Amino acid sequence: MSDLDFRTVKEIVEPDSRGRFSIGAIAKSKTYRVQINDAGQILLDPVVAVPERELWLWQNSEAIASVQRGIEQAGAGEVHDLDSFAQYAEMELEDE
Repeated sequence: MSDLDFRTVKEIVEPDSRGRFSIGAIAKSKTYRVQINDAGQILLDPVVAVPERELWLWQNSEAIASVQRGIEQAGAGEVHDLDSFAQYAEMELEDE
C-alpha cells in the first residue's frame, strides 16, 4: 500500500465506544471496502456494489473484455445498423 497522493483530512480522530470514527462529509453517501496493513494503517477504498445477477460478467475476463471492446467500438463509431427488430416484439419465448 502506497501513501502517494494521500492528504490529511483530520489530524487526529479517536473511535467512540463502539469503534466508530467520524471523518465528516468527505465520506458521505459512499460505500467502502476497509483494508488494514501490518502497520495498522486503515485504508477506506470506495467501491460500487454490483447486483448479484451481473456478478458473472465481472468474474469472466473474456466476457468483460468483449463488453469493453464493444463500448470502445461504439465510441469510435464502428457500428452496424441491423434494421428493426419489431418483428420479434410479439414473439413467444421458450423457457429453458
